[in-house]
Amino acid sequence: MLKSIVHELIGTSRRVPELPQSLEQFRDRKRVLIIFADAQDDRADIQDEWLRKAHMRLIEEDVEVFSIAGGGAFALFDDDWDLDADDIRERLQGPPSGEFGLILIGRDGMVKLRSSEPMSAEEIFAAFEMLPKKTPW
Repeated sequence: MLKSIVHELIGTSRRVPELPQSLEQFRDRKRVLIIFADAQDDRADIQDEWLRKAHMRLIEEDVEVFSIAGGGAFALFDDDWDLDADDIRERLQGPPSGEFGLILIGRDGMVKLRSSEPMSAEEIFAAFEMLPKKTPW
């Protein structure tokens, strides 16, 4: 936290995480929601339940949802993706293994939202309203 305050005060930017190679396939096409889960933490179960209830809306909004747990990356709704869980955690500066986290990546490949607590589908969809609909390329 101190680093972010110092960066704000002196005007230097924080290091922007690079998009992991395995997520490049979604750039300019879909938003990606990454849930960092732990079997011992019920926050991941809560998040999973909220997102499953919003399945159709996630499809309409072109959102792919993945859970990073136990060293693997798992699609919440589809199983056709090959992702590198360790690379995703490292490059997106995800929480340490064993901790819950949520990261929303926009179509432009940039991190748009982070949370260390579960977020309702409505809160996540509200964040979409603040994002550009299309990348201006």
